[in-house]
Amino acid sequence: MPGAQSRADRAPCEDAPMPALRTLTAEECAPVLRAIAEPTRLRILSVLRGGPLAVFELTEQLGIKQYQASRHLAALHDIGVVTRERSGKRVVYRLAPAVSDASGDGPAVELGCCRVSVA
Repeated sequence: MPGAQSRADRAPCEDAPMPALRTLTAEECAPVLRAIAEPTRLRILSVLRGGPLAVFELTEQLGIKQYQASRHLAALHDIGVVTRERSGKRVVYRLAPAVSDASGDGPAVELGCCRVSVA
């Protein structure tokens, strides 16, 4: 989400606590929507609705290469939509708690300016 630190500002695989979700202004929401406006990133969000996954699990489920998954996950992490943690040699990604939304009709991701639901 806006105000999140960039990758360069964080130690590898450490996530700052996600602030509570708030309603975003149009100026704050536009970069978030630009970042997720890519089919693979939307598919990643959809898959992560089912629970946390390691990068290799995402690559298998989505049929993409590891470097592609890592690039997309980094972009989603930079805007605060996903979090990551190291588990041994694996890096596990999950939807950030503040954007995960199980209420409403079907699975969705709450971005503060809109809810995104991907089939």
